[in-house]
Amino acid sequence: MGDIVPPEMTEDFTAFRRCMKGTNQKQPRCIALSGDVGRFVSCTIYDNRPSPCRQFGITFHNGTWYTDVADLMRCNEARAIRGLSPLAL
Repeated sequence: MGDIVPPEMTEDFTAFRRCMKGTNQKQPRCIALSGDVGRFVSCTIYDNRPSPCRQFGITFHNGTWYTDVADLMRCNEARAIRGLSPLAL
C-alpha cells in the first residue's frame, strides 16, 4: 500500500494531526498536485498518497472509473467551485 508521505510535503494541522501542505488554506491546493485544474492534473506522490486520498471513492485505473456515489457528489461540488462541469459516471 505505498510508503510514507514525504514529511517535507506535510505541515501541522493540530497538535496531533498533519495535513498535506496547501490543503489547509482558504483556496486549497495540495503541494503534490501537478498540472492545471480543468485541463490535466496528477498526484506526484500517488503511490505514497495519504489515507484521506486513498479512502476517497473515485479512482481511474486502466481506463475504468470506480466510484462511490457520495464521493462523486463531493467531487462534483468541488468541480462546480472551479467552474467545471460535473462528472457523470
